[in-house]
Amino acid sequence: MNKKLGLGLSVAMMTALLSACGGNNGNNAASPANTASAPANSATESASAPATEDTEPVTISFMHFKSDATDGINKIVEQFEAENPNIKVDVQPVKFDDYATLLKTKLASGDIVDVFTLNAGSTTKLYKDGGYLEDLTDQEFMKTFDPGVLAEQATDGRNYIMPLNAGPIAVFYNKKIFADLGIEIPTTYDALIAAAQKIKDSGKTPFALGWKDGWPLGMWLSRDFPSNTVLVDKQTDFFDKLEKGEAKFADNPATKTTIQHALDMFKYGNKDQLGVDYNGAVDMFAREEAAMMYMGTWPLPDIEKKNPELFATGMGYFPYPFSNDPALNKLEFNPDASVAVNSKSEHKEAAMKFLAYLASVPAANTWVENVKTLTYVKGASTDIAPAVSDLKPYFDNGQLYNSQVYITTTIDWTTQFSQYVQKVFFNKATADDIIKDLDDWVAKNHK
Repeated sequence: MNKKLGLGLSVAMMTALLSACGGNNGNNAASPANTASAPANSATESASAPATEDTEPVTISFMHFKSDATDGINKIVEQFEAENPNIKVDVQPVKFDDYATLLKTKLASGDIVDVFTLNAGSTTKLYKDGGYLEDLTDQEFMKTFDPGVLAEQATDGRNYIMPLNAGPIAVFYNKKIFADLGIEIPTTYDALIAAAQKIKDSGKTPFALGWKDGWPLGMWLSRDFPSNTVLVDKQTDFFDKLEKGEAKFADNPATKTTIQHALDMFKYGNKDQLGVDYNGAVDMFAREEAAMMYMGTWPLPDIEKKNPELFATGMGYFPYPFSNDPALNKLEFNPDASVAVNSKSEHKEAAMKFLAYLASVPAANTWVENVKTLTYVKGASTDIAPAVSDLKPYFDNGQLYNSQVYITTTIDWTTQFSQYVQKVFFNKATADDIIKDLDDWVAKNHK
């Protein structure tokens, strides 16, 4: 993994995003005129050639953790199958919380999944070392992506995954609630909590939390903790040392900071946070029953569908201020899903054609229009949603960072942290208790 503060954002992609943000006219999706096709001589218009008539029909399986984007992905698959009539794609969407376990089980049992999504970093390293990933480095479609993006997603100097999409992870907010209460956009953590208190005092819910699903809490923890560890407490080698057994959570001040932040989120969240799932939290925000929601851009299609007015003019987006130093509170910008080909697949040629299509402009535009996240494909649309224009100053000034590049350990501390911190929510353990539990768990399971 590239340990530098890489942004994983190509110059072309950033330029296009700034252009879209600056010229946003309130349209909620890229228009067909802008996204239906690239110029006829574009190298990325269709990286997948139609199958010849004498090609044997094949079916490839595609398992992904973007179950919230199933409709958009199905549209891309339909387009691919229309261009490649002898290739069928068996799409297998899986909820993110269940994905890692199911994928490991399938691969270990010899149940071949031809194409599947992975996250860059330690997860890709794990599957590469296990011999499950085809090397994509020299494939022609990989030239579609910026070299900086490929370098950041490389494993041992080679590319075993194809970058698909990325986006900001920040805080959606209801503009009317903020305006009615005279709340300015918070740029420090204390200001965020002060805003939450003001919202709560008014009788409204500050944060929409869907922590019944494990991943939303885990996503927040896995960004608050490394950000405070590396940027606030300057423990730049903490995760390296954790991997080697040379560091403990008890010796890291950011551990208690993150636990306190988690308690704050819980205090200012909706009732029954651990009984409401991700979709329930999105519904709550869409119904304007909660003022804020920490999330990537994934809920935008649902919000647009359920409350078009809120989507068009009533919501904004600001970076999550994890610290009390405004200079540190930049915009979190992360890769999301990347795609791999199983090295044991019997249909590698068809699988490679599918990846080539995913790397084409038409497929990328379908992704942007329907899933509302950015894509790494050069020349693709960036017209996600009006709220994204709020982030333009952060792109303009280069105030972006990716907390995930700090996490250099293969230890799955996030899952354990998420489970243990819930004990603190209900006074079943103290912060010191769960910190000890974390260190004991690491010592026991990662010798």
